[in-house]
Amino acid sequence: MNRFRLIPWVLAGLGPGALTIPALASVESAAGSPEACVTAPDAQAWQDRVAQGLLPRVMFSGETAPAPVQARMAAHRVPAFSVAVIRAGTLDWSAAWGRQQADGAAATCRSLFQAGSLAKPATVLAAWRMQQAGAINLDADVDAYLTPWKLPAGRQDAEHPVTLRRLFAHTAGITPGGYEGYPRNAVLPTDLQTAQGLPPSNARKAEVLAVPGTTLRYSGPGYTVAEIALQQHLKRPFESLMRTWLTGPVGMRHADFSQPAPREGEEHVARGHQGDGQPVPGGWHAHPEQAAAGLWATPADLAALLIELRKGWLGTSTVFAQASVHDLLARPFEEHAYGFRLIGDGEQVFLTHYGGTVGYRAGMTLNLRSGDGAVFMANADSGMDLGMEFFAAVSDTYGWSSFGPTRVERAATPPADVLQSLAGRYGFEDGPVVEVVPEAGVLTLVFPNGDRYPLSPIKGLPRAFIHADTGVRASFDGEGEATTIQLYGDTGRRVR
Repeated sequence: MNRFRLIPWVLAGLGPGALTIPALASVESAAGSPEACVTAPDAQAWQDRVAQGLLPRVMFSGETAPAPVQARMAAHRVPAFSVAVIRAGTLDWSAAWGRQQADGAAATCRSLFQAGSLAKPATVLAAWRMQQAGAINLDADVDAYLTPWKLPAGRQDAEHPVTLRRLFAHTAGITPGGYEGYPRNAVLPTDLQTAQGLPPSNARKAEVLAVPGTTLRYSGPGYTVAEIALQQHLKRPFESLMRTWLTGPVGMRHADFSQPAPREGEEHVARGHQGDGQPVPGGWHAHPEQAAAGLWATPADLAALLIELRKGWLGTSTVFAQASVHDLLARPFEEHAYGFRLIGDGEQVFLTHYGGTVGYRAGMTLNLRSGDGAVFMANADSGMDLGMEFFAAVSDTYGWSSFGPTRVERAATPPADVLQSLAGRYGFEDGPVVEVVPEAGVLTLVFPNGDRYPLSPIKGLPRAFIHADTGVRASFDGEGEATTIQLYGDTGRRVR
């Protein structure tokens, strides 16, 4: 049931207000020289096709068509949208549309966004460089690096220690979940206060709730424990460690783990926006949980990281040793490898990760074999849907096998009695219970977190449905109490 565990990893967009979207603009570098958005000599046609042809996750035959990025930004009410596309291991083009805030400066390729959980794979890659240099041991008991504070006793023991490797892989058994951040005028907790769940922290304390190494549980607190360990062992602030071990060597020119604001200054920040379209009070939430969610970046910064990672995989990087990168990718657990999810198969396996904080959404993906990839960053809670439409357009334009739209033909709505016969609660082995509710002639799938997915009937299989915004499919089999639902490749059975 690992796919259900993935649902909280991407925060749901909430909705919001109308915007004016200006054209792409050039920017100034940190040194003051022009730093324009990049377009390779032979990439303009590709860029134009993507920019004019964003695709919904689901395309109903004869009903839906591609749309310009500006129109989709307005539909999703996203003030600023910035992207980068990688082709054959190099940056093909980058672009930015909109405004840093509704009545503010134009968004540019220099505009900074919160990357949310994309901080996690960045932290992982820095740690693998530390291991590569002999500065840390990923497989040592993390308590060896925690002084004077130690992890409270839990399910760990001498045979199953909590290690940095397990913390980064989300297999250390540490308290699951993420972080909501803090208003900019709030008193920020220290890392130890966050790990211990002490005021002014708003987070659950880090506890070893499962036997380390036995299960995958996505854990922001686990990354905070790693953050404390690295700082205490190497005796440097986290943002300094990341500049030394990652962002500097990779050439991530504007990436920064400083909190509550980036070092480059607030004038470059694309302010976050809530689900109702209003700006996040203060512009953004601070994330002292730097390893888990504290990265400021541009899409070009993240593209540089992906490009260098692939070079390491090929053995041509001066930053990442090939053996280190292969180690990083050699131990996938339930389709995951240390902060990355593996999507696709064969020659088209994409390393992928998404991030979300209050007012921001981001995503990045890379095909290691082909060197093709893309990054998006948006300053709105509704930005994930826009980003996935961008990924779909890039996939369609560049001929990827993953991320493209699902093309289906709509079927007639089943009679009300048929919809009623499918209503009920369905449980999955070792997983959640979902509810199916008929409302206003539409079958709605309700997840335990409250997310509601209205389903459209589609042709192909009997009693088959799809959620137009996400592409999630549901189909039903059996009758009465024996009715089952197929969802995410798993079978759910009626429960009382």
